[in-house]
Amino acid sequence: MAATFQWWGEYGDVGSPTTADLGVSGNLFNFKTFNSLASAADYTSYPISAGNNSYEVWLKGHYTGTFNKVQNAKFWKSNGGPDDGISIKWAGTTTAYDTPVTTGSTLATADVPTASPGSANVSFGGDLGGSITAAGFSDFIIMQMQTTTAAAAGDTSTYTFTLTYDEN
Repeated sequence: MAATFQWWGEYGDVGSPTTADLGVSGNLFNFKTFNSLASAADYTSYPISAGNNSYEVWLKGHYTGTFNKVQNAKFWKSNGGPDDGISIKWAGTTTAYDTPVTTGSTLATADVPTASPGSANVSFGGDLGGSITAAGFSDFIIMQMQTTTAAAAGDTSTYTFTLTYDEN
């Protein structure tokens, strides 16, 4: 048997977040100024104006099925951008959900890698060397789109984010 993977998202307030499996490909979420993942298409109603930030996006890898071990999770931006005046910040080792913010994230502070990292950069149980041996989740992958006044009006590039893992 093999692990089955889907992206998992959480949004809303910390006391009562909404959770959802998002699937494995396609337009799974958008950066926007509304705290939701429920409708990837509603970003046109909640645009990010130049000089402002999106809400943080809180994602996890969700693994189901029968497997021995999932480990060595690596996350990066495999396609899209860069767009002038726009950066995508991220973090991959947070274990507990918190209400997303539009201010400069105190968690998502590093640039998203643009190539597969040489070692794990997403943790399991707060440990980059961690693993799971039954259905479960990676730790959170938190991202935020941050813009400067140099960001052009209109849509940005489409971005593709990749999460790979080892299974044995």
